[in-house]
Amino acid sequence: MKPAKPLRTAAFGVYAALLFSGTHWPNLQIRGPVERSDLWVHFVAFGTWAALAACCGFFGPVLSRRNLGLSWLLAVGYACIDEGLQAIPALGRTCAWDDLLFNTIGVTLAIGLLSLMGVARGRGASAE
Repeated sequence: MKPAKPLRTAAFGVYAALLFSGTHWPNLQIRGPVERSDLWVHFVAFGTWAALAACCGFFGPVLSRRNLGLSWLLAVGYACIDEGLQAIPALGRTCAWDDLLFNTIGVTLAIGLLSLMGVARGRGASAE
């Protein structure tokens, strides 16, 4: 059974709010088992944001080229704004090109996987 569109939209809203809070929490630092673990967090977090946004079908049927293309633009645009806001000195955060790069790679991979699903399904409106 597929979740209703309002449920998907609510899930996206909650996730977007949590991601915004996490990326703007003052002086938050991520330490992990490998150097620059935060880059992997960027990759997964923004890929998830993009996938959830696309699954809301804001721009048409979920797996349509239009929805996926515009969802990619929305997600990359948001990633740019989100990263730029981290340059606010009071937050004690770092605005970095490599963070934005990993955000964009995560978004691109997530939308790419959804696009492959669309191809496999015949790219129809059936994913609504």
